[in-house]
Amino acid sequence: MKIKYLPYQPHCFAFGGFELQMLSTFNAVKAQGLDVQKLDVWSRDSTFDVLHCWGIDIANYENVYWAKRSQKKVVVTALISYFETFKQVAKFNLSSIFYKQRLVKEMVDYIDVIVAINDEQAELFKKFYKVPSHKLSVIPNIVDDRFFELRSQVKNNDPTNDYILCVGNICRRKNQVLLAQACAENNIPLILIGKTIAGEEQYETQLVRIIEKSVNIQWIKGLEANSDELLKYFMNCRAFALLSYMEQQPISLLEAAVLNKPLIIANRAYAKQKYYSGSYLVNTDSVAHIKKGVDLIWDTPEVYRPNIEILQDCKGSAVAGAYTNLYERLK
Repeated sequence: MKIKYLPYQPHCFAFGGFELQMLSTFNAVKAQGLDVQKLDVWSRDSTFDVLHCWGIDIANYENVYWAKRSQKKVVVTALISYFETFKQVAKFNLSSIFYKQRLVKEMVDYIDVIVAINDEQAELFKKFYKVPSHKLSVIPNIVDDRFFELRSQVKNNDPTNDYILCVGNICRRKNQVLLAQACAENNIPLILIGKTIAGEEQYETQLVRIIEKSVNIQWIKGLEANSDELLKYFMNCRAFALLSYMEQQPISLLEAAVLNKPLIIANRAYAKQKYYSGSYLVNTDSVAHIKKGVDLIWDTPEVYRPNIEILQDCKGSAVAGAYTNLYERLK
């Protein structure tokens, strides 16, 4: 069986956690001995069996359609909104009649298996896209093996664990400004790691103004995923924070959880999945509530540590095994 992977968009235009997951899964599945390759869009060679697309939106519509016309099996690893407000549901319903969600629903019919990253996402596919259970598979994101290997070396009570860590692209959605403001006002050290997303320069300016007025906030403008330096910051932090307005299953939270770090997360739907159980949840729009949260997690971090047993599902071998079984069922 030959499998081809296809990203949602060229990685030169947008590259984040979802794209990292695609590459991590690709490498993990390849290590299992499967014949998996990256699709060359310039090649006319169609001698493969499975097209595995990443992303379920209209950019992949034609790819899925023509793959089925060519008698290929189609797998799509997909993320879906948690639809947390009536407005979001109404917008989806309207789009399902007149706009792109109508095409996405059509696309579902051509897909053999949709991979959701958690049970909550799978239920949303059933509810909003009417995907039958037999076409759904739940496989979480991968956490690099090094995080699991280094877990035993983490010293959570070391006095040098003197900062809260936040890792992710700098953008309004990730809400670093309010986190920085809360830490600055509470005089709690914060280290931010991430590059500014194109188009978010004004948001970066807001963040820089806070950093310039504070002696306890450091911004490191991007480190390579799973690099020694990044791992060092994860291992030595006192707690990990991510206050995004919207996520699906952020890898940085999984990585911190594997290292047994206390988590402070936005009180949003993505924070309720089992992998982040035990976290402290805060109101993303309230600096006062965020200040309370960072104080609590700073003073009593042991209360907010995650369940490591659940996180075993995120090992590379476990995720690769789940995908291997999925591909085998398509034969």
